[in-house]
Amino acid sequence: MSELRRELGLFTCVLLVIGNIIGVGIFTTPGEIAQGLPTAGWVLAAWAIGGMMAMAGALTYAELGAMYPRAGGNYVFLKEAYGPLWGFLYGWAYSLVTSAGTIALLAIGFVEYAGFHTGSLSSKLISMAIVAVLTVLNARGVKVGAAVMDGITLTKIAAMAFLVIAGFTFGKGDVTHFHPLFSASSNPFVTIGAALVPLAFAYSGWNSTTFVGEEIKNPGRLIPLSMIFGTLATAAIYLAMNAVYLYAIPLDQLVGEVTVAQTAASRLFGPWASALVTALVATSVLGCLSASMLSNPRALFALGRDGYFFSFVSRIHPRFGTPYGAILFEGVWACVLISVGDFEGILRVLSVPLVIISSMTVASIFVFRRKQPHAQRPYRCWGYPVVPAIYVAISIFMLYATAVNRGRYGLIGIAVFVLGVPIYYLWNRLGLNRAPTA
Repeated sequence: MSELRRELGLFTCVLLVIGNIIGVGIFTTPGEIAQGLPTAGWVLAAWAIGGMMAMAGALTYAELGAMYPRAGGNYVFLKEAYGPLWGFLYGWAYSLVTSAGTIALLAIGFVEYAGFHTGSLSSKLISMAIVAVLTVLNARGVKVGAAVMDGITLTKIAAMAFLVIAGFTFGKGDVTHFHPLFSASSNPFVTIGAALVPLAFAYSGWNSTTFVGEEIKNPGRLIPLSMIFGTLATAAIYLAMNAVYLYAIPLDQLVGEVTVAQTAASRLFGPWASALVTALVATSVLGCLSASMLSNPRALFALGRDGYFFSFVSRIHPRFGTPYGAILFEGVWACVLISVGDFEGILRVLSVPLVIISSMTVASIFVFRRKQPHAQRPYRCWGYPVVPAIYVAISIFMLYATAVNRGRYGLIGIAVFVLGVPIYYLWNRLGLNRAPTA
């Protein structure tokens, strides 16, 4: 077996996008994002702007994914646009730190919301067991992994819809929390700009279907549709959730609140509802973990297939047709990170170079339009060149804001990222970059 199987349809791809985006951010970051915003209307506007930024990225990635429907996402686009060095720098940092670290954090988060004390031996063992189960399921077939992800994602969407509908119908909220909706006497755009960093975190994951491009039926059509529909649906869910939060909690009390969803549910329905929302958050985290296990290892698979990692990760299962080597490696490595426990700071350190990489990936559309003007493009980015330019401009602003607030972390992150350069040339010099034969 030398090829991955194209078995993913539009429904699963849309849920993959939604499942990857909606994790814990919508339940914990609204209080942070609301800081400094004068009215409820501006809070909702900030979430809408975050959605538009995500959509700008999704529209651009849709053209790239349709052009190169291969496994690996950003890795493929960067390699094709700027050369193998840039693909390698992204691939090794993403696969060894960001991807596995995210999987580990999600597993730990799920166990924490399930009621286990973080850092205890039992919580670590349960976290590793969950990763192990999802690793095996995803290795046994992309349709098996997708079915698990579909079920969990649909469950959390239904639960959030119920919270919103029941909250506005039966909840003990107050519509006066929305008055005045907007205030003409204030200019909150600078504050919204500062909120773009947590908003970008809450909306991250909209590019997930580009990682499984080789396993999607009719990718030229379904990759763009899945990212557009998935991002729009998520933005609508986020706006509805924030509306019900504001219906339950006045803006001045929402600011700085960490357990926003639990607090809102308690005020709407009574103290008993907090436990149900905690279960909802745990389900959401589990859904994001399942979606990450489905999509993330494909970057490592692409890296290994091109000979820039150990050949084991490029193996495709002869029976199940999955990149089982990469899936197993990511699962095992995530379990190692769980056992170590002290790695969240590494993810924070790498946030700056990964924002740079994301900007470069979006900017690659300009490179491809110039270098390959006649290449087949099943989908062409709507609003080009304005839409990708807006995304890049906002990303530069985010980098500036991050440099002002976390300059030291950004410099360390760039230094760690640059360490991949000598590794790349050493790999080539030792002749290890031979494409695998099996």
